[in-house]
Amino acid sequence: EYDFKFASKSLLSLNKKSYSIMKLNIALTLLTAAAVNADVGYTPVNDVTDHAKFGIDVKNIQKYIGDGNKTEAFELYSTYTEGVNSRASAGKTVQGMATKDWADSGAPDEIKKAYEAVLGENHLDSYTTDAINCDGTFAGYSATLCEVAATKNLHCTAISYSQYEGEKAIAKSSEKNWDELFAFWHGVYTEDADYFLDGGGAVVQGKRDKDFGTEYKKAALKALNDGQKAVQAPVDKEALQAAFDAFNAAHVGSFAQATMKYAKSLKDATEQSDIDKYFAEGYTYFRCAAGLFDADLATFIQDQFDPRGVKAGSQPDVYCAIAKKMAATSDIGYGVSINDLNLEKKLVNITTDCNITLEAPSPSKPKPDSASGTFGYVAAAMSAFAVNLFL
Repeated sequence: EYDFKFASKSLLSLNKKSYSIMKLNIALTLLTAAAVNADVGYTPVNDVTDHAKFGIDVKNIQKYIGDGNKTEAFELYSTYTEGVNSRASAGKTVQGMATKDWADSGAPDEIKKAYEAVLGENHLDSYTTDAINCDGTFAGYSATLCEVAATKNLHCTAISYSQYEGEKAIAKSSEKNWDELFAFWHGVYTEDADYFLDGGGAVVQGKRDKDFGTEYKKAALKALNDGQKAVQAPVDKEALQAAFDAFNAAHVGSFAQATMKYAKSLKDATEQSDIDKYFAEGYTYFRCAAGLFDADLATFIQDQFDPRGVKAGSQPDVYCAIAKKMAATSDIGYGVSINDLNLEKKLVNITTDCNITLEAPSPSKPKPDSASGTFGYVAAAMSAFAVNLFL
């Protein structure tokens, strides 16, 4: 005779075991995700891996531009306009990011307008396409200048889109948009070693920190983590706005450093190819934060440093001209001072070369949280989640 009672108990026991195994797998997956992201410093709550893949397209576009091979032209333009790895269906191709109408998509556009006041409308897409083709506003300029301008402006495009997502996160109290801000700032953040950290502003910030002994990339990460806490229910909009402002302040620091680094390289260059390279690199990196800088300072740098309006030979000391203007501007943007840039670490003789006075960075400036603190928070959160699965 079939023992239905015993069978039911056995089935229930089996189901409980299967459910426990399933929960264990979920927990291990989450803990593994935290470990994968340990070098990143931020763990998105939402899955934004597809958003971050725009960085693969950026790197490939940069490669096609660098190759200078006309047979790559179709791949270059299709990657830029239609996307290969980026999310074409959501308007998140690289060109879609460059032409985004913030207000029409529900994001406040004061920052976008600040960029346009200095650089003009459609300043991202038109600059990139003209530079790729070396025509339009880049007609008559060298292939080197055009190539560098196009490749570096792709970073500016990603930064702009991360700012758009930040504004939308605040407007909608949206954790998802905040995670997308991270994705477009960082680029690929999983285990893909070939493309890890490509495309956004984070990679540039890390390089400038190495140049100048600063921690602006860590400051941006701290702002991201602070914002992630603030956007979780109950949402603290004031703290979220403060985190976004801190994120932007970190970009002011990094791209002011980049502007000065390459202005100095331009000053020292003797070969025309180097002059063209550093002219384009310094000016384009300035553009990445032009709308975040003090408006008068940004307009001054635009007038001094745009290679399409000023020839290198006629403006050999743009380096000191910008340094003096920065030194005379107490707040170069979002509360950052020239003294916070630690310029003398890389530009050793800037004070004597340019006849300016610099002070040590203010000790009152907030320091980024330690890496162990950030990762400890992530690990603790994931561990707690794993334990709760079995309660």
